[in-house]
Amino acid sequence: MAQLRIPLDAQRFAKGLTWKEYMAQMGDTRARTEDFYQKATLTEEERKFFGGIRQVPYVLMLAENWCGDVHRNSPLIARITEAMPSCELRVFLRDANPDLRDAFLNNGYQSIPVVVFFDRDWNEIGRWIERAHAATAKVVGIRAKTLELAPPDKQDAAMAEYRKQIQKEYEVPGGPLWRAAAQEIRLLLEQRLGLAAKK
Repeated sequence: MAQLRIPLDAQRFAKGLTWKEYMAQMGDTRARTEDFYQKATLTEEERKFFGGIRQVPYVLMLAENWCGDVHRNSPLIARITEAMPSCELRVFLRDANPDLRDAFLNNGYQSIPVVVFFDRDWNEIGRWIERAHAATAKVVGIRAKTLELAPPDKQDAAMAEYRKQIQKEYEVPGGPLWRAAAQEIRLLLEQRLGLAAKK
C-alpha cells in the first residue's frame, strides 16, 4: 500500500498557529485550557529528557476548540515542545484542514489532538494521538458508569457527570495521566530516534 503523502512543508507549516495564537483564538474555552496549561508541567526528569532532543525541529498538532481531549492534552504537548531546543509547534484546526486531517486518521477516525513530530527534512518521526492509553482506560470506565447507564432523557446530566469525573482524573496530584502521556511520547521518540540503544 502506498504511503499517503503528508501535505506539509515549511511554507504550509508557517501558516499554522503558534501555541499563543491558538490560545488567543479559543474564545469561551480558553480559560479551561489555560488552567490545564498551568497544571500540566513537566517533571524535572521529563524536562531533562525532552531538553536533550535536538532532532525534532517541527511539531504539528491538529486540534479543535470544542474537544475535551485537546483541552486536557494540548497543554502538555506545548510544555514538551517548549522543553525541546529549537523546536517549533504549530497548531492547525482539524476541520479547516481536511487534507491534514485525512493524512493523520486514527484507524479511520478523526481523533484529536493529533501530534506529529518531524525532522528538518519534513520526514515524519512519529505521531501521538488523542490521549494516553491509561487515560483511555479511565474514559472507558467512566463512560460505562455514566453515559451508558443513563436513559435517553438523562443523557445531558450523565454527560455533565462524565466530564466532571474525567476532569477529576486529570487533577489527581502528580498528574498521573499527563505522566503517562509524557512517557508514551518519550518512548516514541526514543524508539524512532534510536536513543534507547545509546543508554
